[in-house]
Amino acid sequence: MFFKYNYLGLSWALVILVLCGLPGSQFQSAEINGADIVIHTFLFFVLFLLLGTGFIKQGTYPFLRTSTLMKVFVITLLYGIAIELLQGAVFVDRSFELSDVLANSFGSLLGWGGFLLIYGTESYT
Repeated sequence: MFFKYNYLGLSWALVILVLCGLPGSQFQSAEINGADIVIHTFLFFVLFLLLGTGFIKQGTYPFLRTSTLMKVFVITLLYGIAIELLQGAVFVDRSFELSDVLANSFGSLLGWGGFLLIYGTESYT
């Protein structure tokens, strides 16, 4: 039941991993300053929304249904840091960038806000 409600969020996390793992030479230089920041923010905004919704809907792990948004924020924050560490240590032609970590975190915060705008602050159980 966990995967029934979380396959979209987990798939999106995999998409993020693949995109961030591609060699830097695969991407053309952006003509718009800050495009990289906007992309990272968007990716983690969507990740937060998908995981937040999936964690609340699933019933397999009841502990994920309490303080869900805080848990999702911590998970997405740690995931964003892990991705950047992998870029600095493992992925070819990639590097760790603090600005990307901050953009990932900001995207997660925006996702939290977006989630509250969509679903409100009512009890989700």
